[in-house]
Amino acid sequence: MRQDLHYTLDGLDPRGLVEGLMQAVRENPRIQVHTETRLSRTQGTVGRFRSVLEQGEKRITIEHGATIVATGGKEAGTTLYGYGSSERVMTQSEVEKGLSEGSLDAAALDTVVMIQCVGSREPGAHNYCSRVCCAAALKNANQLRKANPQVRIVILYRDMMTYGFLESYYTEARRQGVLFASYDPADKPRVQFENGKPVVTFTDTILRDEVRVSADLLCLSTGVEPDPSHQELGEKLGIALTQDGFFQEAESKWRPVDCLKEGVFLAGLAHSPRPIVEVLAQAEAAAQRAFVYLSKGRLTAARMTSKVHDSLCARCRTCITACPFEARSYDVVNHRVTVDAATCQGCGICAVACPNGAAELKGPNDRQNLAIIEASLMGSWSAGP
Repeated sequence: MRQDLHYTLDGLDPRGLVEGLMQAVRENPRIQVHTETRLSRTQGTVGRFRSVLEQGEKRITIEHGATIVATGGKEAGTTLYGYGSSERVMTQSEVEKGLSEGSLDAAALDTVVMIQCVGSREPGAHNYCSRVCCAAALKNANQLRKANPQVRIVILYRDMMTYGFLESYYTEARRQGVLFASYDPADKPRVQFENGKPVVTFTDTILRDEVRVSADLLCLSTGVEPDPSHQELGEKLGIALTQDGFFQEAESKWRPVDCLKEGVFLAGLAHSPRPIVEVLAQAEAAAQRAFVYLSKGRLTAARMTSKVHDSLCARCRTCITACPFEARSYDVVNHRVTVDAATCQGCGICAVACPNGAAELKGPNDRQNLAIIEASLMGSWSAGP
């Protein structure tokens, strides 16, 4: 979505940030960039991945220790409220582009209506908050009023999600005269066209009465949707998707940029919609997590890992299917199930799933566990109340 962003609500220059980063990457002799390239397949585990890239007819094989997925996303499309049938109906990104490039004359506008959560936050239609739409509406409202202080702007919303310090911009917009009116999802705004102009009708939740506004421009906040490549890429990388089509992190609080598959990390809209400041922080976190592995000469396995009792194994491969980390595979040459100790996280799912008891967690035995418990209790007693 970089090409759609020209400015932010808090004054950042997104294009300058990206162009500066691209320049630094191009000038770094230790970074290889492959454009117009798609991932054909990848295999291996953390510390020893092997991926094949397709660049036209050319095949490139790369060995790498970690993978960071940063596929981005895009503005969701819509056909609601007459979008596509009238040039007076635009999305937030189109308004931003028009104001930045001069193709949209703000001085010619008397009334602008913005509708939030278009095709979003409801079952079957991007049932999540994109977290950037309210800020986009505010920043475009600010730009419109800078270019034309007399323009009347009405923002119809379900909830204004200006969390954190962005709340001050919402307060300032209200002080500057931008009108905000909430609507009930069960009674959404309705749009008709009269003499080519959109006329928006909505029920004011405070007055409990219908309000009609004739607009020179209708601006729609359609949200953000995942890149279409996520399904195919997830299957190739062996990482899961959320129900919304973004990549799933291992744990939202303790491992927010890690995938369940060791050595694969997420950044930006590949994970979920978020503002630029959060994207930058997440990208740095993903790079630091990858560096943890790349900076080591040898990887240390988890304290508890799984093993296979080959004499008990029926080769049913139930444990392979059950393993969420893809740490198990079937050796077709030796006809046995093998475990990658670097990938295994010792969760114990394989031991539960195995019908023959051939899968077992390799960790402390009963005697050692009792010693650990005894030592913990002795420490508590010696510490006193």
